[in-house]
Amino acid sequence: MADEFTPLYQIVFFSTFGLLILLERVGSLQRGWVPINGRWTTNIGLLIIAGVVGSFAVLVATHSFARAPVPGFLSHHYIPLCAEITLTVLLVDLWRYWEHRFFHWTPMLWRVHLVHHSDTQLDVTTAERHHPLEVLLSTAVMTALILAFGLPTAGMGLYLLVATVVSFCSHANLCVPESFDRILRWLIVTPRVHAVHHSDLKAETNGNYGAVFTVWDRLFGSYVDPKNAKIPHFGLEYFHKESDTGLIRVLQQPILYRAGMVDPNRESGPHVVPSRPAALSQSWRSALLGGLAGCVLTALVLWHTALDVVTIWTNNEAYQYAWLVVPVVVYLLAWERGKETLAFDPQPGYWGVCLAASAAVIWVVAALLNIDVGRHFALVLIVHAVALATLGWYSYSRLFPIFALLFFAIPASDLLQPLLRTATVKSIELFAGIAHLPHAINGFAVVIGSHRYIVVDACSGLSYVTLAAFLSYTFGLLLYRSLWKTVGLTVLGAFLGVLTNAVRVNSIILIDWIQGSQMELSTHGGIQWMALFLTLGLLFVLLSRLEPDWRALKPLTASPPKLKHQLAPVFAGLVVVLIVGSSLALTATAPETSRVGRPLAVPQQIRGWELSSVGAKWVADAHHDRESLNLVYQRDGGQDIHILIVQTLSSKAKLTTPRIGGDDSKPWHEAQTNTKMVCMDSVCQPLLHAIWLGKGQDQRHVFYNFGIGSFATDSQLSLRAAHGWHRFTGSGRKPRLIALTYPDAAPELNEVAAALSVFQSLLEQRQF
Repeated sequence: MADEFTPLYQIVFFSTFGLLILLERVGSLQRGWVPINGRWTTNIGLLIIAGVVGSFAVLVATHSFARAPVPGFLSHHYIPLCAEITLTVLLVDLWRYWEHRFFHWTPMLWRVHLVHHSDTQLDVTTAERHHPLEVLLSTAVMTALILAFGLPTAGMGLYLLVATVVSFCSHANLCVPESFDRILRWLIVTPRVHAVHHSDLKAETNGNYGAVFTVWDRLFGSYVDPKNAKIPHFGLEYFHKESDTGLIRVLQQPILYRAGMVDPNRESGPHVVPSRPAALSQSWRSALLGGLAGCVLTALVLWHTALDVVTIWTNNEAYQYAWLVVPVVVYLLAWERGKETLAFDPQPGYWGVCLAASAAVIWVVAALLNIDVGRHFALVLIVHAVALATLGWYSYSRLFPIFALLFFAIPASDLLQPLLRTATVKSIELFAGIAHLPHAINGFAVVIGSHRYIVVDACSGLSYVTLAAFLSYTFGLLLYRSLWKTVGLTVLGAFLGVLTNAVRVNSIILIDWIQGSQMELSTHGGIQWMALFLTLGLLFVLLSRLEPDWRALKPLTASPPKLKHQLAPVFAGLVVVLIVGSSLALTATAPETSRVGRPLAVPQQIRGWELSSVGAKWVADAHHDRESLNLVYQRDGGQDIHILIVQTLSSKAKLTTPRIGGDDSKPWHEAQTNTKMVCMDSVCQPLLHAIWLGKGQDQRHVFYNFGIGSFATDSQLSLRAAHGWHRFTGSGRKPRLIALTYPDAAPELNEVAAALSVFQSLLEQRQF
């Protein structure tokens, strides 16, 4: 249930957040014009730290407690589900009310909560302005509440969704009609009700504590009617100077706070600032209209690629930060550097059309080769091409550092994971050498004393590196105008991610060495979180010591663009539609019929092996669009040899190698892979020899290679290139994988070559 709830929560979170940001831009709906300046930088920074890094992951962990029956009041009494959900919503909201009051009443708790109140304006971003310590405290208490009462999953999920929407709405800079607001606030916390709570008057701040329902404030005497509120300013009596608004300064506020602090030197005037941004010029409106048309045309043929990217963002924790990439780009262009952006005069041109054509060709090649990262890169490059066609070379080149942030939306695990795994192994080897620990390194298998470790993908620290790099580049854009300085800061941030992952992995090894036993994998979570906060701590210490470079870019004033140039973004989109659409039409082939249930012409004997499996048949894997055949032969020595044959059912399906050396009942991990060359009858072909390790001293030797037609290779890239050619020429051949698993010592290579030749020949002749 938690895995199903998390994507829904993220959709509600970001869609509500984005919609309210757009509504706040409509002048007739605003409570008053709110200047953004540097406060959005701070609020978005806190959102990244406490929201993405903390709340989402801890939210899943908290929700997981509610998945299974836990000892508590509700779990020990039969209560109808509807009543359970109602009681859960009311109970949790009542607790949120009292928790909020405790944060105001208790001096130590107020230290961390005051960060939420130090915002000198009030809009939807204020809803996520929380110090990370407050998030952790609240989550820990909520976990205890779930355990104590045995709160059901459905009730907790509903409350979290409702509370998120209400929190965003109650903080939004929106002016709800008084007649409608008066009706709503009898039950729900509205923007007018919660605005009172953010007043700098203590009598008003210490009231209206409710999170969702106002009934608790009315019941416990803390309700302040908006009709009677004054609200001279939003924020506090202190921490309201311009020097107090920076992210690092805000993170330090709990330490800097002193009881009785007052700063009387606050600027006079109402909390609403009347200044408004300049309206878009005619050239900007025309350029944006053309750019929008180009994006729509691109979306017509690349929507599936965009959906793939979004799915990876949702399912891979290393790229969940990517949900913030587009909002941050929009924020930087429209608000942080809004005046600077509008000062440029867009000059649409056809360089973007050339770039769009090149990017579309890259997409076609990547699609033929089944390389996801290539298709995703091409998609982002096409967005850049439309931007270039919309703005013209001069304006685009000046704004390129911001547009380059879109490249962080590309999931590149296939490229980064092997490099980071290797770096992790090297760090272990270096640490063991410095600490004089007895060790042996064999591929990704590490032996420290009597303990054996396998450096799997989860040990690579990809999440630390991607998050640190994204944060570094984002804040580099806020600090610098130079692309090279920003890139340098990004490289340094990524290095901090690698460094803290090395600290995490080697800390586990050191603790195991001191204790004399290996800790369970479930206990690694605490060390993982400490490493994550170490990464963020080092990063923000670094950022706090950097001097900003606020050098403004020189805008270009030019003549109005000609009509034919204004159509450049549209032509860019049309080029993408033409190239990508044509390739999709040319490579479209009917899917091959599955062999499931067909009679098999499996050889009964091979070089003294006797077929020992009964009822062997092809098994279809609908999820991965492929079919597989498992055979078991018995050797003369009595040992079984497992043979796995996998073949795709469609041209777009992939052949991957997960778990070819193990099964789901045991934790097998690939420790080392080497390339071998075997020859039979003057014909040589490469194959891969992988050593898989299980629990204890168990190991398996797996020999496998890929092929299509008569072509055999040990490289997935070569296989995809050959497959792409077959797709382009319409041969209809499908890739295959043949793997032989030996559960004991490695056999002679000529024995492996003979078996591979037999099965490749049978597949080629389509005998099974």
